[in-house]
Amino acid sequence: MIACLALAGFDSCKPQDSDDHSLGGSVIPQEALSLGVSQVDEPKQTTFTLTNNSQQLDGVTYYISTNGTKVTAFPIGASTEITVKANGPVAATLYAFSGCDQKMFVWTKDVDWINTEVGGDDKQWLGYTEGTDLLADWKPDNNSWFSPSDWSGGLNPGIDGDIHSGLSFTIPEGTGSDQWQAQIHIEHNGPKLSAGKTYDFSIAIESSADMDGDGVTVKPQLEGDDNTFFSDARHKITRGINVISLADCAGFDGVFKLALDFAGAPVGTEITIKRVFLTEHNAANVTGDTWAFDYSSDKNILKDQPFGSDFRFWFADGGWSQVADPDYEGDSSAELTLTMPEGIGPDQWQGQVHIPFDNVKLSAGKTYDLSLVVVANGDVPGMTVKAQNDADDNVFLTADRHDVSANVPTAITLVDLPGFDGKFRMCLDFGGTAAGTTVKILGMYVAEHK
Repeated sequence: MIACLALAGFDSCKPQDSDDHSLGGSVIPQEALSLGVSQVDEPKQTTFTLTNNSQQLDGVTYYISTNGTKVTAFPIGASTEITVKANGPVAATLYAFSGCDQKMFVWTKDVDWINTEVGGDDKQWLGYTEGTDLLADWKPDNNSWFSPSDWSGGLNPGIDGDIHSGLSFTIPEGTGSDQWQAQIHIEHNGPKLSAGKTYDFSIAIESSADMDGDGVTVKPQLEGDDNTFFSDARHKITRGINVISLADCAGFDGVFKLALDFAGAPVGTEITIKRVFLTEHNAANVTGDTWAFDYSSDKNILKDQPFGSDFRFWFADGGWSQVADPDYEGDSSAELTLTMPEGIGPDQWQGQVHIPFDNVKLSAGKTYDLSLVVVANGDVPGMTVKAQNDADDNVFLTADRHDVSANVPTAITLVDLPGFDGKFRMCLDFGGTAAGTTVKILGMYVAEHK
């Protein structure tokens, strides 16, 4: 389109013949072109709003390109947004055309502040982690069918990316509000499932706006048979990250496909499928439309609780001689970051972290749910999670060990644990973890079991 407009301008009036009025055009001064730019920084992304602040000139029309290929009309006062989710250069080009002239103005910005680290600013759990992910190597095709309310189809949401790095699209103008008028199909080349097994499935969906109506339809199904599926329920979606999880679903014989429907989402809503996970069922995965153990919930008796006065470490080498404490940041249940010291030994209890919560007491007549999320930049073999009575090492909710793989958010989730009378202490152990490994403990959660 740029080329076509440029050729039209030069054919109508060669620059040397221009007299500002012979063809009704205007010579365009470079200073007439102007962009106003504002930005909003959010975790893992920044949105720039560009506004055309150029001069109004007779016979001059303005256009903008924000991706280097597509050009759209951009009249005086109009605005457009550019959302970036990775560091690097960002650019937009403003064009002005008349019958006798053309000018352009280039805006650039070097983004270098977005935190893309797993478990960084975004502390929300992204779904199940226990078990072998059957979708880890999946290379599906991504298809869509979006339609106006008359079911004529033909709308394009502009799918970009993939389910591993993030599959993004935008609800197009004219999309209907009835179920199945905003379909996304992730299909082909999927794993083969078995009718004799059950499965756990989760998906994390990030939305730029609340969705009206009954919400998104999530339908993990048999490819080629719309009547065979784990579930075809609808789930409420709010602005931000939404985790939808389905546990212990009856399997089927055949290839896995995922169908989704976003009817009811406001036009212009930006949606990203951040993570899809499928595994054979295991007890470590719990069910629910969202993560049952949300740190920010008021049910969490550890929420915003500071570490107690006896917060301490005990790290030892292979001969059980004490070594230096780990470097750490954090002083509450929201987040604790540890860097493993030199000389840490290979055995359990050679990397102890003791976290008392002075204001938190449990009761023997109740049962409790417990969870935390662990993100490490190296493998943590057999991390011990011992939620215990502060005054007695032999009384605890759990003392299990859990393997944590490098750069994979691992949700350690335990339910309906018999309580005890006394103050609560969280004891963690990282014996066997390589020196220099950074480990983040996010969103420690304890609540009465319901």
